[in-house]
Amino acid sequence: MGNFRSLNISNQDMNLFAVISKRILAVGSILLIIFSIACQRGELNTFSPEPDEAYNDLFTRTEGWSGGDGAGTVSLSDTVTLWLFGDSWVGPVVENRHYNATMINNAVAVQYGTKARRDKLHFYYGESDGKPAAMFIPPDGTGFFWPSGGGIMVGKELYLFMHQIVKIEGDSTVFGFEGAGTYIVKVENPMDEPGRWRTGMTRIPYYERTTKGVETSFGTPQFIRNGFVYIYGTRFDPPAFNRYMILARVPKERLLDFERWEFYAGTVWQPDYRKASYLCDLFGAEFSVSWQPRLKQFITVYTELGMSDKIILRTSPRPEGPWSEQRVVYRCPDSQLDKDYFCYAARCHPELSDRNELLISYVCNSTDFWKMAADTRIYRPKFIRIKL
Repeated sequence: MGNFRSLNISNQDMNLFAVISKRILAVGSILLIIFSIACQRGELNTFSPEPDEAYNDLFTRTEGWSGGDGAGTVSLSDTVTLWLFGDSWVGPVVENRHYNATMINNAVAVQYGTKARRDKLHFYYGESDGKPAAMFIPPDGTGFFWPSGGGIMVGKELYLFMHQIVKIEGDSTVFGFEGAGTYIVKVENPMDEPGRWRTGMTRIPYYERTTKGVETSFGTPQFIRNGFVYIYGTRFDPPAFNRYMILARVPKERLLDFERWEFYAGTVWQPDYRKASYLCDLFGAEFSVSWQPRLKQFITVYTELGMSDKIILRTSPRPEGPWSEQRVVYRCPDSQLDKDYFCYAARCHPELSDRNELLISYVCNSTDFWKMAADTRIYRPKFIRIKL
């Protein structure tokens, strides 16, 4: 006991110790409450992304549709999902190269069930002079359709949103294209095979491109809530090097009645699309917005500014926001394969995601067309799955 000294604690010391202990417990209780609330809001959930090999294998194909841009999905029913693709390769793959294949501007696929099974996924596209052709063509014959707007089922009818794209004269790069407007393609019989669809096309009037290249575009319907179809859009501002989320809504039974569309501005819904508020910045050109039951929040998933290795997630208690700050949930490794490769088109597929996870796709492309044609590791949707 010689190495230890006796410890004498006075009553005053004991009282001070009791006060400090109570304060520590009080602060701890407050922190515990804050932590609990944050978890309920989904603010402190961690994300564990992993490649989804089943879906990666499903879209690795050597004949027929063998590669494509984007990968939008629309739920036709609880067990049937429509896939929408932009520019697509149709033809054989030989030694990881597209060989004597044809590139078309858009195509679709129908998946039966929610599991990644080859025998349950069927591709469809058009035909011209005995060769593969785009499934959808602009009615005025100008440019081509890019189905990145996705679509939505309203009752028994399907509404697909197609962005009209035209070539920029004198620009021969892979980026030498620009938007010219958006059309809604109404499908009267979506449960039939796509080759037998009865369709009609209507142009959305809410599109604008200024002389400075600032583009305002609506045309990504995401869900129906309280009797309204919520249609997200973007305002791309090249001088500011930024892209913003904007939002419209319309009664679901009046989707094609453009006088009934209204746009969120500040705290009100009003009729002028030019006054639509910026809901978040650094937004993607392609994206998804959906309700996530585990987080009890709306989530949006996109590629930062439309082209980046960063896949971004934001959350919000309401469709119009306020949206949280950006969270990088994944860094796409594909852009490291070659100096000319880049990633884009990230989005979530809620109809194929379980309650406690997110199935997310993105695409890798090349600024060199011939590199893309010679490398089938890229230019097809890649998939990750994030467990919450």
